[in-house]
Amino acid sequence: MEPVYWQFHTPTRLVFGEGTSLTVSSEVERLGRSRPMIVTDPGIVRSGILKRVHGALRTAGIDAVVFSQVEANPSVETVHAGLSVAKAGRCDCIVALGGGSPIDAGKAIGMMAAQSGSVREYEVGKRDIQHRGLPVIAIATTSGTGSEVTYWSVITDRDTHRKFDVGNPLMATEVALDDPELTYGLPPTLTAATGMDALTHAIEALVTKNATPYTDALALEAIRLVDRHLRRAVQNPGDREARRMMMVASVTAGLAFPNAGLGAVHGLTAPIGGHLDIPHGQANAAMLPFVMEYNSYACAAKYALIALAWGADLRGKSPEDSAQEAVAMVRQLAADIQIPSLRDMGVTTAMIPV
Repeated sequence: MEPVYWQFHTPTRLVFGEGTSLTVSSEVERLGRSRPMIVTDPGIVRSGILKRVHGALRTAGIDAVVFSQVEANPSVETVHAGLSVAKAGRCDCIVALGGGSPIDAGKAIGMMAAQSGSVREYEVGKRDIQHRGLPVIAIATTSGTGSEVTYWSVITDRDTHRKFDVGNPLMATEVALDDPELTYGLPPTLTAATGMDALTHAIEALVTKNATPYTDALALEAIRLVDRHLRRAVQNPGDREARRMMMVASVTAGLAFPNAGLGAVHGLTAPIGGHLDIPHGQANAAMLPFVMEYNSYACAAKYALIALAWGADLRGKSPEDSAQEAVAMVRQLAADIQIPSLRDMGVTTAMIPV
């Protein structure tokens, strides 16, 4: 028998519960810092969530700089613009507030504060990250990416239309404040796309070659939670239990996939996002059933676990038929919550070679 060797790494402290975002000042003080920069996006400004978090800092006498220019797929230029603001404001920590894009941007800005050159140089496989940068407090406002508990950032290079990964345990957030209240009232379209992003993370982590029993347990629980709660969260934005449990699903998947890895869904949707600026979760949701179908005969037993977690009766079915049952169930979920097709997002057959 070959020796078994696993690793599992999760350096972030996670605090979960309604109202936890209002404890941000205590977290800044715990780090011994006094001048945070809030990294966020225009949507968070319009929603009033920025005012809530900024107000909590002001009440504690903490003066924060605000950088709110993060776009849906954060670019190299945005990371460097944020870094310039942080340096000019003499900021000593980052509060990354928003969905995956502001949190990814915040982690990259914090990392670059202690490195030289361009963030392009730190794409995985190129230049090593040598120093821990500004500490990051992450506050998620969507339930999808799990970025608040990972040490990865996905950055878009506008010049080449590429999305590239930057990641290292030195980039891990100090603490994630997961406050389900911030997701109450999210529109159905965003809820659907981010929820399917979490599902994609969990399914790909389950079947990747680097999966372990630890990541399997997390991935399967995230998959189960998505089935129980995503439709409810989309159909009834006021369903607080569904919102709460979708945030649990997102974080649980976010603990699994950095340790297990991802797969062809993310590999294929990165260039789609890079060229068409399609929201990451939406592209993943459209691609997921097709990649599952293609892979199903290579990992039929694990796909059968998905079908079982979603309540399918597999008695008398072969592993291959059980895997197809899982594919059909994922496809039905995407249809139920009205995920648009790749064609509807503007992807054409002429784009395939690119």
